[in-house]
Amino acid sequence: MSSFVQSSFVPFFDLLCGSKLDLNNKSNLDARAFQDSLLLDLSRLFNSRCDLTYDEYLKSTENVLHYGIPSFTDFSPISKKDHIRLEILLNHAIKLFEPRMTRVKVMVSNEANDNKSVKVEILSAVNFGNQMLRFVPSYNLNPNHSEVVIKPEND
Repeated sequence: MSSFVQSSFVPFFDLLCGSKLDLNNKSNLDARAFQDSLLLDLSRLFNSRCDLTYDEYLKSTENVLHYGIPSFTDFSPISKKDHIRLEILLNHAIKLFEPRMTRVKVMVSNEANDNKSVKVEILSAVNFGNQMLRFVPSYNLNPNHSEVVIKPEND
């Protein structure tokens, strides 16, 4: 009878930086710590800015000098065209810098009763040991805040 792996390896960056993950002095993550690790890495990615323009970024390949995403301050939270541009931008960033996520689909929509924010939902699968799991975080992007607010999937 096959057994399911109940852990995944800790990303090297988290080990080097001593991230506040519940490791219990192990080099493997349980399911909750694995999700926290993904959320932390996405937060780092989405809150880091690179010096490329939008078009340059979409043509770029994986390169530590281009880690993060370009500024999107000229995007309008009520523009459907800019929603699509942001979906493409975030999808490309995940493709470049978060190899644990596959089958990624980014969806951007207006935040209810707030024309200054957008809601970003990410549908994806992640490899956890030898299992494929669903990972669906959502984000609130608001120009009045300096960082992306992360809301993990409800348990």
